[in-house]
Amino acid sequence: MRRTAATATAVLIAVLTVGCSSGDGDPKADAKPTTAKLSTKWGPKLDTVTAGEKAVCNQVGDQACAEHLTDIALVVGDLERAVNQAGDSAVYPRTVAELGKVNAAVEAYTDHECLGDENAGIEGSPCPDDAQTILTGGKTLTLALQADEAP
Repeated sequence: MRRTAATATAVLIAVLTVGCSSGDGDPKADAKPTTAKLSTKWGPKLDTVTAGEKAVCNQVGDQACAEHLTDIALVVGDLERAVNQAGDSAVYPRTVAELGKVNAAVEAYTDHECLGDENAGIEGSPCPDDAQTILTGGKTLTLALQADEAP
């Protein structure tokens, strides 16, 4: 169990520090700036990754919850790179702010060693708040993208 916890923690840290590709298979497509609205591409991706089983994080220290949060963090990291690569950080101030909140929650979940902690869900533990911020981050980011792109 401790080995699994260490592995998942390492994945969460890697998301924050190194990141990964969006998985589209064409690195050139992700690297070039675009004038298309980011919400068109990223809204559905965020919706898909956040549409997990409703009770997956009832126990925020469980492996299933950590894996779900990691999936969300990976897409959030890809969105952040897309915003930066498009050179549109100034055009997406709400999105950038929300990205910061989710990234901070991912880091906090890792720092608080929530994975594998049987007390992660008890009152006073920061883990439920960390998980909640990550879980709601996808929906919040979709709304932020749309608000930033509104005329």
